[in-house]
Amino acid sequence: MSGDPAYPDLGSAPVRVTTAPTVRWQNGPMASRTPTPRVTHFNDCAYVARALVDAAARAGLTWGYVPPAQVRPASGFGSGTGRLGEFRHVLRHLRTARTSDVIHVHYATAVHLLQRPWIPKRPYVLHLHGTDIRRLWKSPATHDQIQRAIDGASAVYYTNLDTVEEATTARADATYMPAFVEPQLHPVWRPGSEHGDPTVLFVSRWDDTKGVETQLETARALRSALPTGTRLVGLDWGPGAAAAAELGIELVPRQDHPGFLELVASADVAIGQAAGIIAVSELEAMAIGPTVLCPVPSLADDGDPPPVLLGTVQEIVEQCLIALEDPRASSARLNARPWVLGKHTPDRWIPALEEVYRAAATGQVVTPSIPGLTLHPQPRNTTP
Repeated sequence: MSGDPAYPDLGSAPVRVTTAPTVRWQNGPMASRTPTPRVTHFNDCAYVARALVDAAARAGLTWGYVPPAQVRPASGFGSGTGRLGEFRHVLRHLRTARTSDVIHVHYATAVHLLQRPWIPKRPYVLHLHGTDIRRLWKSPATHDQIQRAIDGASAVYYTNLDTVEEATTARADATYMPAFVEPQLHPVWRPGSEHGDPTVLFVSRWDDTKGVETQLETARALRSALPTGTRLVGLDWGPGAAAAAELGIELVPRQDHPGFLELVASADVAIGQAAGIIAVSELEAMAIGPTVLCPVPSLADDGDPPPVLLGTVQEIVEQCLIALEDPRASSARLNARPWVLGKHTPDRWIPALEEVYRAAATGQVVTPSIPGLTLHPQPRNTTP
């Protein structure tokens, strides 16, 4: 399931560093004497890190993984968690640095957690995941923290095509890496209409970053138009969740990843976010089977637009009604799964990342590449 983490450390005083210039890792030996760099992925967003670590394992590599729950307390540092709970996280940060030659950090505000005076310095690759570059980089309160994290990285990746301008302004050599799905984890698609009630699922959280006002407008219109007995389901997640419930959306608790995939596999149709991008939740729905409809006129894409249905709220309602007449036929017409698997699986990225990590670990010039992809990040109108 997609989603940015809570804004780490913004519940207390934001970290602002404006004094000494940032210095990247310089030429020198790796911290260890191992034949290949010891790599750890620190933090995660939308399971991108997990997917890369799993793909590396399939290639015979062992990369470490520190999930978000082990990066910081759920409510952030200095939020009343207690010194013992915070100390355990700090010890994990120290252990991560000591056992790594290069660290792939996911989400910019996680960088400074590894830059405490008592933590050994290690080169790092930074992965921008959305709100960090889309919102926090632009905020006067947090811009310096984000820019410093970007400047100090040996290489920078960004995952969202709507942040091309921001990412490449902050760092000219920032490289696009798409979000990933892991098809081996996907359950078999079992549309609700085949064993019970037809089900329309809102796959994104109810949040401004997902276009919540349009989401709610779509929910209202669907509730009025859909036949009695059709389930409208969404996640109990985000500041707009209560408003969605008032509109008749059946809210289910936030799921772990396997639970979310099972929820998607039970839907006849999936309603995507209204922010003009395709994220992991939409990609997973496309790969599993439900027709995905997004209430936007166009999407940011790389020149190869995703096979989803777009349009105004009213057009989405009309297309949803058609898709519900025969969900499997609608899915077959779009044939979205091959598109997702051809562009959004992690395995082809492992050799390129190995080269980046090896260069970063010894302070060499890092030249990230995009495996098999020519990027033309121009929004295109794909309304059917």
